[in-house]
Amino acid sequence: MPHRFRTPLSFLLMIALAIGSALLPLRPSASVSAQDLTSDEPLHTDVKFELLLSRERTNGLAGQQWAEIFRQLEVPVRVRQPLFNDKSGIEQQTFGTTRRVTATGLLDPGGDIVFPDRRFSRNDVGKLREWIEELRTYGAQGAPTGQPLWGMTQAQFDVLHAAMQKPVEASTKDLDLTAAIVALGLPEKYPLTFSVAAKAEIGPVEDIAPVKNDVTGFAKGTAFALLLREYGVAFSPKRLPDESVILQVETAEEIDRAWPIGWDPDSLGLSRLHLARDFFLPMAIEIDKMTMTQMLDECREATKLPVLVDGLALDSLNYDFNRIVVDYPRRRTSWSLALRTLVGKLQLTQELRVDENNKPFVWITRFQNDKDAAASSR
Repeated sequence: MPHRFRTPLSFLLMIALAIGSALLPLRPSASVSAQDLTSDEPLHTDVKFELLLSRERTNGLAGQQWAEIFRQLEVPVRVRQPLFNDKSGIEQQTFGTTRRVTATGLLDPGGDIVFPDRRFSRNDVGKLREWIEELRTYGAQGAPTGQPLWGMTQAQFDVLHAAMQKPVEASTKDLDLTAAIVALGLPEKYPLTFSVAAKAEIGPVEDIAPVKNDVTGFAKGTAFALLLREYGVAFSPKRLPDESVILQVETAEEIDRAWPIGWDPDSLGLSRLHLARDFFLPMAIEIDKMTMTQMLDECREATKLPVLVDGLALDSLNYDFNRIVVDYPRRRTSWSLALRTLVGKLQLTQELRVDENNKPFVWITRFQNDKDAAASSR
């Protein structure tokens, strides 16, 4: 089983193995899975239930029926009177490789059992069985899919976010993909894996283009998302059944919620004017027969902001910014409005975003769908 690599060379090998045949001529069986990167002693989870009888009107018959249902499901249950401080909820204790989950629910007068986020009637045995299996697999946190913060606790997310805040120190421009990922210096605490579909999307080694963007100075999370975007894939944290977290690279079609290319400042309570004053304040602007590339250079110089372009979006529209010529009549306006007008004519949009260190930048891409917009908020 792979170790947690600590030298640049071994980390390079880990990345290459994770990407698999997309980058290396490996044997078909030489790949790294999420299971390979976790403990070889998986957690064993014991699940039990406590059903609290109603203080107002006890339904003893329903309690007996639920006891029989849980007996058939082979799950321990205790039906009892509540103590003064009892309440419904899910608790967990871990002892070595054993995880003990206790689900406490209220048995209401109508015979349903009620938990903080779900309710079961005696006709919902199938749904109850599925939830029990989810608790056995993932513990008290439940399956991560669809949960806020990628199914992590706030504490887990805060640790990951802090690790992703560190700025990238090495240049990535013109490197091959494997070397560029290593140059990012991703936190070794979070193993990196690629889905089969992501490997196929990246393609065989002889067809992979060098990295175009230099993400030096950007926080690692946003930098990694930018780098992967060039190859049509994205990443997200994945909480595994043993409660460890990996970074999983997937295609847009299969990923539930990607780590965003920068965060929406509004969702963080940040002032856009404070972040990028020269981008929003009026000034004299005139664009006279410039290519889009030249115009963006003017914008960068005037606003002192990084302006990044989604190359994948340009390719999908068959655009070459070195050939597209634009004009903008002289007027006193902001670069935010001028840029929005110019890129809007090309079915593109510009958005002010911040990386994990609240460093602002402008991102030019195609118009977002609702899923992408939600991913850039936290």
